[in-house]
Amino acid sequence: MSNQRAKLRVAIVGSGPAGFYTAYRILEKTPSGIVTVDMFEKLPVPYGLARFGVAPDHPEVKNCEEKFEEVAQSPYFTFIGNTMVGAQPLAVPSRTASFQPNHIPLSLLQQHYDAIVLSYGADSDKDLSSSVKGLELAGVYSARAFVGWYNGHPEFQDLDPDVMAGEQAVVVGHGNVALDVARILLTDVDALRKTDITEAAIAKLSENKVKRVRIVGRRGPAQASFTNKEVRELMTLTGVGFIPPEAEFMSPFLQNSPKLGRPTKRLFQLLQRGSTTSVADATKHFSFDFLLSPTSFEASEGSSHVARAKFDVMQLQGDILSKDTRVKLTGELKELPCNVGFMSVGYKTHPLAGLEDIYNDGANHLNNEGGKVCTGINAKGLYVAGWIKRGPAGVIAETMYDSFETASVILSDFEDGEIGGKSCDGWEGVKADLGDKIDWKVVSWSDWQKIDKAEKERGSKIGKEREKFTNQSDMLAVLE
Repeated sequence: MSNQRAKLRVAIVGSGPAGFYTAYRILEKTPSGIVTVDMFEKLPVPYGLARFGVAPDHPEVKNCEEKFEEVAQSPYFTFIGNTMVGAQPLAVPSRTASFQPNHIPLSLLQQHYDAIVLSYGADSDKDLSSSVKGLELAGVYSARAFVGWYNGHPEFQDLDPDVMAGEQAVVVGHGNVALDVARILLTDVDALRKTDITEAAIAKLSENKVKRVRIVGRRGPAQASFTNKEVRELMTLTGVGFIPPEAEFMSPFLQNSPKLGRPTKRLFQLLQRGSTTSVADATKHFSFDFLLSPTSFEASEGSSHVARAKFDVMQLQGDILSKDTRVKLTGELKELPCNVGFMSVGYKTHPLAGLEDIYNDGANHLNNEGGKVCTGINAKGLYVAGWIKRGPAGVIAETMYDSFETASVILSDFEDGEIGGKSCDGWEGVKADLGDKIDWKVVSWSDWQKIDKAEKERGSKIGKEREKFTNQSDMLAVLE
């Protein structure tokens, strides 16, 4: 590296997989002492979606946290938790009153760091309120909020989902999150007890009356975003039967099966083979409903609780096997019974205050080239990783490669002398400038380790890996 004499101070905003993989790559590829990485996290606890987005019955997906722990042990890494960078975007709805992050202006970080990596992900749902009526009805929930609720995210502990209203559930969306929601609703609660799902969620799900889950998407099976692994898990749930699409619907797809790629061919095989438990023997059932676009959730007369969901029936245009095939309206409508509904139609990213000029609303990310923000008033030294870089989609493995790319761009800019070497002193400089304005508890990595230990001790008492703290005050109380 030609810029050996210079030092590089990097701030990373967000401690999810994108942030940690970026930190890992930067530290791995530079000689000791050349680079320091300070990671800012609005919650007192790290890991982002690895902690709060991965389903509790998928512990293997959380193995990435072991690598992140290794990163945090570096003497050149500092974790700064319970601290939010940038003002809360006005477009983000208010959350529970118990969650109150503390703010540092992005402009202040820019004074004290050579490079800033924004990796804070997506913080709200795609807004469909203008096209789907009745989303405000009792019993209709965001899938993102439901996942956050059962995973113990402090922002969603007031959700209190009503899974006791009846047997019929509708999940709108054909991605993996939609299948996570369906699987949690259908899984015997006893099978979840030893996972890290919260005890509050266990108590609520113990009263779950849902017996029938319809997983609804606006396009066809070949265009679905969910993975075969997730479908296979649903098919093998104990006591749960799969109600297949009508043979007439599936026939055109099966006739063209020789043209299918391997993953899509396997999906059709799964749909044909069906569930391990027969429909006749099952006590709960699910189905994939295709070519239905939601128009409204509706309540019965005199009630404010959802009772049914209505959909436009769609038709595929062009190649029915292409991932990019679009749909058109047929003019037909379909109504499904619905005692509880979940919208799982995508996440929405937002720019931090002051970065609106470099935000691409249509693409759902900040404008960048390989992770480098190249335009805008405050672009110099600004980088992005993860969903705020490429849009809110993809699994953790994709995020890893995406973050490695951003790290490589940062190190290339450092080697070329474009960044690095300026007089800046990172977190110490930020603290000096703020002085007594830092009137909140800043959580260090050793603090997090205390919270982590306390959660595991809570879990061991009830026979599970951990019992998460679900609000900010309880997390911080461990440190008193």
